[in-house]
Amino acid sequence: MKKFGWVIAIAALAVFVVYHFSVQEQNTNLKNALASQYSNELNSASEKLTELSDSIDETLIFKDKESLDRPLEDVWRLSSDIRASISGLPIDQETSSSWLNYLTRIGNGATQVRTGKVPIEEWQGNMVSARENLRSLADQWAFTNRNDGNKDYIVNSFVQNKVNKENEKNWKSLGASVKAYTESDFPMTASETDQQKKKDLQHISDKPVSVEDVKAKFAKIFPELANAKIYVTESGKDAPYPFYHIEFHKDIRIGYADFTKKGGHLLSFLMERPFDKNAIDTESMKKSALDYMKKLGYTDTELIEFRENHIGWHLAFARKDAENDAIVYADGLQLKIAKDNGELLGLNAMEYIQEEKIAKQKVIPLDYKTIFADNLKIEEAKMAYVENDQLQQRLAYELLTRSEDIGTYRVYIDTESHEILHSEKLP
Repeated sequence: MKKFGWVIAIAALAVFVVYHFSVQEQNTNLKNALASQYSNELNSASEKLTELSDSIDETLIFKDKESLDRPLEDVWRLSSDIRASISGLPIDQETSSSWLNYLTRIGNGATQVRTGKVPIEEWQGNMVSARENLRSLADQWAFTNRNDGNKDYIVNSFVQNKVNKENEKNWKSLGASVKAYTESDFPMTASETDQQKKKDLQHISDKPVSVEDVKAKFAKIFPELANAKIYVTESGKDAPYPFYHIEFHKDIRIGYADFTKKGGHLLSFLMERPFDKNAIDTESMKKSALDYMKKLGYTDTELIEFRENHIGWHLAFARKDAENDAIVYADGLQLKIAKDNGELLGLNAMEYIQEEKIAKQKVIPLDYKTIFADNLKIEEAKMAYVENDQLQQRLAYELLTRSEDIGTYRVYIDTESHEILHSEKLP
């Protein structure tokens, strides 16, 4: 009997050893995969920062609109690409927000010049200092990420819940530089300042929650991560709004989540793991996404669009105003759903939680014949809220138009003034 017990013990030990090394191997593989991914994102952002600066230089060479069209398009494209790279890195929310704000302003500025909303001379005047600042930022970025040639330090600290104070200082300094350059290169108008104040989430009147409250809420929302190794930090004093930042690691899963300190609202979520080759179908993906939206309480939304890459589906939702049955595009949510099993990989609910204040507005019927050419067809008409030039949310007719001569356009027309707020050509 004792001999049999020893056999069981040895067998159990063997199973444990095999399991232990299997888990270790999975963690190592995940860490290596993340190190490679983050290293690629860092390198990509570094290269494109230099390209962006070069493209801005090119916009300062020409005077006529035709010659400026391609470099302006490059500025918009590169600023969007760098935004995508930065949003995929596990850097702090404040630094990330500063970067995204600066790059958005550069990209939007280029688009406004291309569409004739901003004079070329105004753009070129702003870019004289911006180009120098961009080169400075590119140098700082390269220095911050150098770390003696070890590009995977972000992953190492992320997985092990350790923070290298020097690297943290570098990233914070870089974020502060971006913020300063944003204020100098793109000074806010009075309306923009008011808009920004509203978007700082200061309007949330909910009571503050504790770290333990947030941990409990995290476990409730993500029961599969309830026993994960969790590390919680609070936002700095200079943050536009207070929030908790959670980093987690469980088996083959690693990621982070941000919650507002007031009310404990989930702002963002990102998780990384290895992926299987098998893929669920589109309908299963949509069902999984809608289930998550219901679970998180986002029931007043509508699916706007979705696209896929090799590992997941990216879905965009927006709040729907019940009174006018109109989409509020500014109150958006973005989800990332795993292609192999429908698991939630990412969420950005910042815009949704900020929630735009909708003013009352008249709805005056639109006479299409007085606005559009005779050969143009209205293929779809619905209601939506979009921003005007004064950054006000306006109720608009959202029209899908088509002409054999000029193609397909989406046009937004104010329901009260009948002003054309926005138009875009579709592929």
